[in-house]
Amino acid sequence: MHFVIVGGGAVGLVMANCLVKQGHKVELLVHSKLQEEKIRNNGVSFINNEGLQSNVTFKVSTNPDDLDVKAIWIIAVKYHHLHELQSLFDKLPVNAELLFIQNGIRHIEIAKSLKQHTIYLGTVEFGAEKVNQNTVIHRGIGDLKIAQLRGRKNEFKKFDSLDANFFPVVLLDDYRKMLLRKALLNCFVNTLTTILKVKNGELITNPYSAKLLHQLYQEVIEAFPEQKSQLSYGDVKDVCESTATNTSSMLADYLNGRIMEIETIIGGIIELAQQRGYNLPMLSTCYSILLAMQEGGGNN
Repeated sequence: MHFVIVGGGAVGLVMANCLVKQGHKVELLVHSKLQEEKIRNNGVSFINNEGLQSNVTFKVSTNPDDLDVKAIWIIAVKYHHLHELQSLFDKLPVNAELLFIQNGIRHIEIAKSLKQHTIYLGTVEFGAEKVNQNTVIHRGIGDLKIAQLRGRKNEFKKFDSLDANFFPVVLLDDYRKMLLRKALLNCFVNTLTTILKVKNGELITNPYSAKLLHQLYQEVIEAFPEQKSQLSYGDVKDVCESTATNTSSMLADYLNGRIMEIETIIGGIIELAQQRGYNLPMLSTCYSILLAMQEGGGNN
């Protein structure tokens, strides 16, 4: 298959590497000339969870006109950068295929508003850490889950051909349930790791943070009882354990002075809960703390 990946962040670089190694054609659209030059001249260095390093090369550009509109376009920028891509979405033809892999839930409405006929939504469950402009660490193998927002169902099945040795692909029928589960998980893990400034594993090894995690889970899951079978408290603890040495994406954003995904993850969940008649006082307090941290601009 042929893919254009939009965004040279950690997830975009990991996906580019894995797809190239599977034999797919990959092109990358990046924002900065510096990253374009680094990747064009040196390729992308990829470090797996065991510390083994490899290098891949592929076409890279800052100009979308250089890239193939017939490819599947994987939109791998964060939610708050999507508005910057509106001119790209307007320029792409209606038969262009788009796969959005943002955290949270607020990008659903953006995707719905586009003219393209075939749109997929996805979540990634592998860890990724960007070291520099052309070096990325793949923190363990995790699922790439994909559901279809709109389009012909037979088009959807093509993703089954992706190699599970890099990221197992799980095709799902209900994009809302898929995105909600991931957003809830991020609400628990990203929120507390960022406020406490700890790695994922410390949420369950420290008895005080473990108590906070359990209290937060109990409060939020009450508003989303249909998710209990999909995301038990044991599942949350398992994620913390399996990614124990990982820095959550929200904490990484904070430590690097980047905008955190507070609104689309936590704000989106609070809004959904309120629509169901639930106030989430603990999560709302965490939301305010994170906004204060973001406004303060500090990272220590």
